[in-house]
Amino acid sequence: MKVIIDDKQKAIAKTAILVFTVCLLIVFVVWRWSAISEVIQKIISVLSPILIGLGLAYLLSPLSNWIENKLKLLTDKKKERPGLRRGLSVGLSMLILLAIVASLIASVVPELISSAKNLLNSLPEYLSSATTWINLHISSLKEAQPQMYSILMSVWDTAQNSLNNLADQFEPKLDSIASGGADIINIVTSSAISLFKWITNIFLGTIMAIYLLFKKEHYQAQARKFLYALLPREHVSGLLRIGSHCSYNFMHFLSGKTLDSFIIGLLCFTGMTILRMPYTTLISILIGVTNIIPFFGPIIGCVPSALLILLSEPRKMIPFIIYILVLQQFDGNILGPKILGDTLGLPMFWILFSITIGGGMFGFFGMVAFVPLFAAVYTLFSDFLDTRLQKKGLPHETGCYMSNDLPDELSETAPPEESASAPEETSADMDSAAPVPTQSDDAAKTESHEET
Repeated sequence: MKVIIDDKQKAIAKTAILVFTVCLLIVFVVWRWSAISEVIQKIISVLSPILIGLGLAYLLSPLSNWIENKLKLLTDKKKERPGLRRGLSVGLSMLILLAIVASLIASVVPELISSAKNLLNSLPEYLSSATTWINLHISSLKEAQPQMYSILMSVWDTAQNSLNNLADQFEPKLDSIASGGADIINIVTSSAISLFKWITNIFLGTIMAIYLLFKKEHYQAQARKFLYALLPREHVSGLLRIGSHCSYNFMHFLSGKTLDSFIIGLLCFTGMTILRMPYTTLISILIGVTNIIPFFGPIIGCVPSALLILLSEPRKMIPFIIYILVLQQFDGNILGPKILGDTLGLPMFWILFSITIGGGMFGFFGMVAFVPLFAAVYTLFSDFLDTRLQKKGLPHETGCYMSNDLPDELSETAPPEESASAPEETSADMDSAAPVPTQSDDAAKTESHEET
């Protein structure tokens, strides 16, 4: 007996096989996650120069394009010189990047070292004050709960000894780095291999970024050629559209958020200087950097900063928290919307979801990068669902699906395909209902013609 399988059954079989394969891969990844993570880390370590080059080329491409458009007025007066224009734009982009990195290192690192040194010098005094406060507030447990009291004091003594050892270990190194002493040679040589590898990766990545920026159109064409050779044409078009949307969202968010965080860091530094608060530079940098993380960045930066001020000058902690709250309200309601607009368009749950997944997988960079990428995927997936619902003649508003059953007027709506075919059936029925001329009618017409 021959079994006939139609197209619908083939589609169901393909879907079942695909779902089974994905589930099997998920089980395998969960079961062998430790070995797979080691392999992934090894691959990332080997590909570090390439990843650095791709990242630098991607981030510097908008700046290079802008410089190239401005140089066109100078280099193309008599005839076009695309090679000269491209070379100057890439070189100026690299010089601007180098100047920014050098200025940050020259201005920020000494202040950070000075703040860290002051913190380590004052650490014994802070610990003594904290010990007095702890003894004052948990002394009642000494008689009521002696076992609990001994456990708490043991934990605190262990933490206190660890912090003192940390201060004794790092304070001489900070002194040597700040003064440029000979001990810095020992510090550098102790980690010479990792330092050399780090510098080599950055150097090779920079060279690759220069090559990529010089011939970016050629490499983009090669990537499209590769996709068209492997995938169906309609899939490539959709994939390129998704990539373009994600790239635009990510670049727009990153550039706007970087400018926003820089302004917030400057305002924080200015306000803390006026209020004469400690660790001005260190806390301002921390507030500015963590402000890049959407919504939760201010909290992440404010908590350790408030603890630092509490250890140094407790009476200034409350004014600091109030100032940071005012600054973040200004950022969230005025500055941020002015610079970014409604870039994300994500509900709060999905922002928390993307930050959690990105931070768990890739740390701080994942917390920053996953939010705009997830926003782009969320928008594209919403458009896909709206298109599918429209084909089925169903509404795309979420409020229509608040219950398990659709309202009668929505569930009885016919899909567009069926309603479009209705007029054809009606015309066919009308044709079939039209009177068909008989043989007697034809004879009568012939006789009247002959008489005429």
